[in-house]
Amino acid sequence: MLNTRFIFKSIFFVVLSGIIVADLSNEWNEFKQKYNKQYKTADEEIERKQIFIENLNEIHSFQQNNPHATYTLAINHFSDRRIQELVSSRKNTLKSYTSSSFESSREVKNLPESLDWRDKGVITEVYHGEVGLVVTAVVSTELVESLHAIKTGELIEGSIAQVYDCCRQPIDAFDCIKNMSGICRKEDYPKPLGRCQLDICKPFASFDTIKRMAKPDENEMLEWIQESTLWAEMSVAGKGFNTYTGGIYDEPSCSNHSIDDVVQIIGYGSEGGKPYWLCKLHWGTDWGEKGYFRIARGKNMCKIADVIIQVANTEPSSTTQISTSTTTQLSTSTTTQLSTSSATQSSTSSTIQSSTSSTTQSSTSTSSAIQLYAVGSIHLMVIFVMVTVAQSILIYN
Repeated sequence: MLNTRFIFKSIFFVVLSGIIVADLSNEWNEFKQKYNKQYKTADEEIERKQIFIENLNEIHSFQQNNPHATYTLAINHFSDRRIQELVSSRKNTLKSYTSSSFESSREVKNLPESLDWRDKGVITEVYHGEVGLVVTAVVSTELVESLHAIKTGELIEGSIAQVYDCCRQPIDAFDCIKNMSGICRKEDYPKPLGRCQLDICKPFASFDTIKRMAKPDENEMLEWIQESTLWAEMSVAGKGFNTYTGGIYDEPSCSNHSIDDVVQIIGYGSEGGKPYWLCKLHWGTDWGEKGYFRIARGKNMCKIADVIIQVANTEPSSTTQISTSTTTQLSTSTTTQLSTSSATQSSTSSTIQSSTSSTTQSSTSTSSAIQLYAVGSIHLMVIFVMVTVAQSILIYN
């Protein structure tokens, strides 16, 4: 009897295992078809399939154990890769400049409840391309693009390739860009050339100040982001981050990992009473919320507040100076011309009036003289006639 039960249980588990394997194979095939996955060798496909199954099991486990989670996980185009393949292999090479760090004692108040710089039209498209060391070039370029758009109202895609060629680690990207007088347009420097070539393009966007937050302070971050977007270094190796598909990521375990990536913070808000930061990643639009993610705010989640940088223009930009200068020159020139013209007109008018007055006076004098001459002539004629008549009478008598 026991043997019979054992046999039935064995058969049941074999059948169940077969069903599970078949389901996994179906999901694997659907995944490959959906994301057009192709592998160079059979061994590589076996390895990728195993990683896919691990990620799939993690998703199922998360869904079962966290029914009230504020974020969701799902299969995406990175589900055949481990998180270590996605993050930058760089170490934190940013210099800590005490002299250039910015600290404020002002209270954070009267700030908008939410902000999304995308609504202002100052955020470029989510980066699609290889991840890794290029990430510093991606995010530093994005910050300069956004600052330029905020200041000028013109959103232009900058050249990540130029920054990658000219500002490779361990060079600080922002110091490098500042020394280059800004970034070029993507269309002028579209691809990496293997070496820095500054003479092939002209910078269109720049900054004069690099602000580095002195210590983690998410209230200060709220104040800074009112001016422009933020560079934030963080850990993305937390549980489920690579399969994140939406919601507010809140996973305390991620703070146990070292910083391994950098993102652009483009806003903030709250949902269901839970505050969050709105961030732009560089993993393409198939990941997260179309390439973006929200992460819990107020608890330095995943060390997101550890390294905060912002670029700014504290002095009038060249555009403003040109505009102001032009306006002043035009105004001065116009005023001078108008003044000169008025003076000329006044002078001309005075001359004309004077001339007219003189002419009129002269004409009047001439007319008076003629009148006097005429009157005098008449008087003489009358006298002559009277004398002639008197003589005639005397002669006749």
